Amino acid sequence: MNEIHRIYGEEIFFNFQEYNYSEIDQCSHLVKDLKAGNLDGFIMKNVFQPSEVEAVKSFLSTMHEDDLMPTPSGKIFPSPFAIITDTAERLDSYYSQLAKLDVCSQNYLPVATLLDRLARFFVEVGSDFKVSIPINKVKGKAVAPGTFRMFYPSMGGLHVHCGNLFQAQSMFFYSLIKNDIEMDGQLSYFVVLQQSESGGELTLYDMLWENVKRKESPENNEFVIDDAGNKIYVDALKSFAVKPQPGDILVFSGGPIWHRVENITGLSPRITFGGFLNFSKDGEELFYWS
Repeated sequence: MNEIHRIYGEEIFFNFQEYNYSEIDQCSHLVKDLKAGNLDGFIMKNVFQPSEVEAVKSFLSTMHEDDLMPTPSGKIFPSPFAIITDTAERLDSYYSQLAKLDVCSQNYLPVATLLDRLARFFVEVGSDFKVSIPINKVKGKAVAPGTFRMFYPSMGGLHVHCGNLFQAQSMFFYSLIKNDIEMDGQLSYFVVLQQSESGGELTLYDMLWENVKRKESPENNEFVIDDAGNKIYVDALKSFAVKPQPGDILVFSGGPIWHRVENITGLSPRITFGGFLNFSKDGEELFYWS
């Protein structure tokens, strides 16, 4: 059987590593290494067994279409924080969707397993930190721990971006988070539930937020703009690909590293559950959300 390459390219210029979940007791340092800048990303392989992955996918296939929010490249559940603007109505809509995720976790074992394993995983790889989900200071409730995202074939992928860009795009949401979180340099994570036959890989560019902080528009997938106003065409940059497999979890420095999800081709959608992580300003806690 051919070995599956999860990290590949002519040059792997960031420090990305692979580990197996069977060796999780030796991986408690990983989040600390990310925080210190000694590691840029890692794939934890086989966190979920094939039967667990299939059970979650089976649950998703039974969801009512009205519960799945359309996006340019597919669908998402529950609604992401990007829908929250400075209106109470938007905030209520967000929590209405989040309540449905809570009901699912209470009534469907596969969803409960996913959320419980994920919470335990962050404790296991971040044992130097207290781990929790941020609280919305207006509602007094936790925000979403993550979102299911389905990218469909022939509908594109995810435009070039980096996590730090979201601070400006969703200022109202971040102002609502009660906890004293250091937002710059946030991390990204996702659990792979299904990979597309082709496409769908995460492309990482040799370009950091400290040098490039602007785009012409969120939808632009060709170039970004540096501090001098010059257009930087991403296809001319060095890059490499990361493609975790079903059951894997990827965690990486998505805040400072510019990246994108390539167009989905083939017949199968790409399905993930993911979000973001970052540390408290005192460096004692790790929070994850979406």
